[in-house]
Amino acid sequence: MDLRRIKWRRLFRAIHRDLGYIAVALILAYGLSGLAVNHIEDWNPNYSYSTRDVDVGPLPTDSLAAAEAHVVTALGIARADVRGHFHENPRELRVFLDGGQEVRVEFATGRGTYKGLAKRAVFFEVNAMHLNNLKGIWTYVADAFAIALIILALTGLTMMKGDRGLLGRGKWFVAGGLAIPIAFVVYLYT
Repeated sequence: MDLRRIKWRRLFRAIHRDLGYIAVALILAYGLSGLAVNHIEDWNPNYSYSTRDVDVGPLPTDSLAAAEAHVVTALGIARADVRGHFHENPRELRVFLDGGQEVRVEFATGRGTYKGLAKRAVFFEVNAMHLNNLKGIWTYVADAFAIALIILALTGLTMMKGDRGLLGRGKWFVAGGLAIPIAFVVYLYT
């Protein structure tokens, strides 16, 4: 095969186009996840908290363990989700659950609040993919996606030719794009 006769630009355009079609769903998922986790100090991108009123009836007063067991049974909470309890004040019991969830109930009335936790639809899944919480085979999928992004970037450089191509105005855009991470690296180490 004569490498000089291969139409490289045409081949790279075909690769760029077809690989782009394959990668579009993951690009959107990773982009959405990136936006979500970039603002993690403002909100929890994986979970939302909700509070609802509960009424489990008056709690047993013979022991805190019995009061906790009453709350857990009345609300149908799995015993494995319970992390402990605390006698908040003479009137109130707090039962701590997995993930920052909790139940606060008054001893005398059994009324209180349940602070629950729910997975955010879409965000939970795309964040698990983006942060590679899935491990196993997903690591190889993520690696293949990273390689695909590198190929998309490199083949994208060859899309145009002439004064609109890489050697024309493209070099200035590439230089501008390179300047951003370089400036941050310089800032971090000075």
